[in-house]
Amino acid sequence: MNDNAYPLRVVGLLRDPWELMPGFSPFSEPGFYVSRDTMERLIGTRDFNQLRFTIPVYSKAGVKDALAVVEERLKRLGAAAAVTTFSSDIQDPQGTQNQTVLDGIGLILLAMSVFSLVLGVFLVINTINAIVAQQVTQIGIMKTVGGLSSQIITLYLAGAAVYGGLSLLIAVPLGALGGYALSTFWLTVLNVPLAAFTVLPSALGAQVAVGLVAPLAAALWPVWQGVSIPVRQAIAAYGLGTGHYGAGWLDRLLSRVQGLPRMVILALRNSFRRAGRVALTEITLVSAGAIFMMVMSTGDSFNQTIDAVWNNWGFDVVFIFSDFRRVSEIQDAVRPLPGVADVEVWTWMESEAHLPGRAAVGDQFGVQLRGVPDGSRQFAPTLQAGRLLVPGDGHALVLNQKLAADMGVGVGDPVVMEYGGDRAATWTVVGTVFDIGISGQQTTAFARAEVLAADLHRAGQGTVAQIATQSHARATQDAVKRALQAYFDRRHISVAFATGREENRELAGALWGVIGGLLQLMTVLMAVVGSIGLSGTLSLNVLERRREIGVMRAVGASSGDVAFIFMGEGLLLGVLSWVAAVPLSLIGARYFVAALGEALAFPFAYHYSVTGLWLWLGIILALSVVASWLPARRATTVSVRESLAYE
Repeated sequence: MNDNAYPLRVVGLLRDPWELMPGFSPFSEPGFYVSRDTMERLIGTRDFNQLRFTIPVYSKAGVKDALAVVEERLKRLGAAAAVTTFSSDIQDPQGTQNQTVLDGIGLILLAMSVFSLVLGVFLVINTINAIVAQQVTQIGIMKTVGGLSSQIITLYLAGAAVYGGLSLLIAVPLGALGGYALSTFWLTVLNVPLAAFTVLPSALGAQVAVGLVAPLAAALWPVWQGVSIPVRQAIAAYGLGTGHYGAGWLDRLLSRVQGLPRMVILALRNSFRRAGRVALTEITLVSAGAIFMMVMSTGDSFNQTIDAVWNNWGFDVVFIFSDFRRVSEIQDAVRPLPGVADVEVWTWMESEAHLPGRAAVGDQFGVQLRGVPDGSRQFAPTLQAGRLLVPGDGHALVLNQKLAADMGVGVGDPVVMEYGGDRAATWTVVGTVFDIGISGQQTTAFARAEVLAADLHRAGQGTVAQIATQSHARATQDAVKRALQAYFDRRHISVAFATGREENRELAGALWGVIGGLLQLMTVLMAVVGSIGLSGTLSLNVLERRREIGVMRAVGASSGDVAFIFMGEGLLLGVLSWVAAVPLSLIGARYFVAALGEALAFPFAYHYSVTGLWLWLGIILALSVVASWLPARRATTVSVRESLAYE
């Protein structure tokens, strides 16, 4: 510290609920805890700059009342800092300061579980459909020899229950271990203590109930359909509903399609012979496609928001000092450095705001007040209403749009600002802007630095150096930051915090990568289940049309022609699912982005991902080809003699 090395011995480890894991954000750094004697030896003072207190019984109202008393006593003691006023954080003992992050993750996991359950139901329906289709003749024989429909239904439902029980043997341990591993990762990142491994009875009960009830409920409809077939029809023909093609309106509509190659028309008509089965397959594929494009749009919205925020600021490196510094001193130190294009000295401070006549603790709003120097080239936020600051403004204020909405104020309204410990003034809102601040909080307010300095009797001084570099590369920003940090250390200029633009961008990308990865995993699972369902549907088509395949082969159709029909059916269903998923994603993406942004307390600027749209088309075409290959190959192996002689 201060260019001096002090050997210290680590005697213990602790967890501070107010501190994040180092590296989690630009504001999270390693924390070291020492005695007051050691602190005096390190920095030359035994004084405090932070006060923490608790109340006997927690409630927000009780904390705010106690806070008002504490603040008043501190003011009477003269314990007000020059840069910041009393900035208070209230922590619920039953919660965590990272509850918004956990809520966002919980929302994603909840969506994943619901969609996984729905997909599992569709997969069970397709599987039971396949089993029943293969055993229609056997069902007819059982009914001929006296088997009751209830007995046959019970037989197939018992099989579905067995499948559900077997799945539980795998799902329960995997779910418990996977949940614990995910909890370990996130709680470690968020610096929250991890409890011992345990399986919650409620979670286990829900999993068992879903594992047994969902397969039975999903199997009931296809089993009932199979058992309801008359005995004569079940024994006389192989497959469900044979001979009814052409009776529906869709069949008649497709029969009018002309001008296409014969094989294409045949594939088109055959694709919809089982409308119910096709609908189940399409629902899965459409859901997967819509969610994939929604996830891609969420990622694009996040990145666009981050880019917009940093482009609005216009600086690449920022240094926040512990106290006011001379503007000329900072500018003279920074401008000669290699790679520096511009430097501006601003005033940043914590403050509180309230409406005139409403100064109670519950009516106070924490505000990150920013003093913008006249002629700033780095201040270009997205204007939402009113105007920006101009030279000559007095106590004019530009508010973050969310802060303005929370306070219930707009352009032209007065706001009382308290800053600098014991200073208060009435300001007029002249505009609102979109800005999330460098800390990600939407509580910023902007004023002329000259007016703020005059109020604080700090003319020609500021608290923050905002530096624009000639190159926006991470290496350049890091080099400038290191050089300035070394300079400030030599001059004994205390720096409270320093960060770079690309550093924050990469960190934000890494944080989104984890959340986005969970969403992408959900989409992959849906796509895999959808492709399995598509393959099952086409396999059933091959099974039910063995005689038709034999007839086509008998009249001269080659193996390639037969394979083309089934591959064409798969591709057609895949493309149709993409066509249906696009409008759904356009509608759903906006709401999903808004819901996730609210859960994470992050103001996503909505941006639809056109890349995701075309990427999913490529993915669904590839999945359709893969899912169609095995059924098409089976179709080519059907011989004329076997298919026509089948009983």
